[in-house]
Amino acid sequence: MNQIGYWVWKLWIGARLRCPNCEQGKMFSSLFRMEPVCDHCGARYERAQGESIGGTLINLVAAEMLSMGGFIVSQVLFSPPMIFQLVFWVAFNLIFILLFYRHARGMWVSVAYLAGSVYPDDTPPQAEPKP
Repeated sequence: MNQIGYWVWKLWIGARLRCPNCEQGKMFSSLFRMEPVCDHCGARYERAQGESIGGTLINLVAAEMLSMGGFIVSQVLFSPPMIFQLVFWVAFNLIFILLFYRHARGMWVSVAYLAGSVYPDDTPPQAEPKP
């Protein structure tokens, strides 16, 4: 598998809420509670406070791109009243952000893994992830 395919695969593993290190362990124990370490391989998902901000950014960018794209397409195709558009897309944003939160955070853990900062505590970090 080439390098880009490997990166896409690891992002997919994160979006599926699995540990990017072993691809077995579950990252979340409830809707919003992320486990600190993988229950299968012991990899620590976040090493410093505030590392989850990247997942928040992924979530926000995805929600805004979908909202703005959907707004423009629906306005051009159907020309609904503006109040309907505003109510619908604000509600869409709120629901999407809540439902996509775990997946965005899982993808960010995969990005951290690809950068070399997700590994078991008893194992030193690797300079490059093995493809």
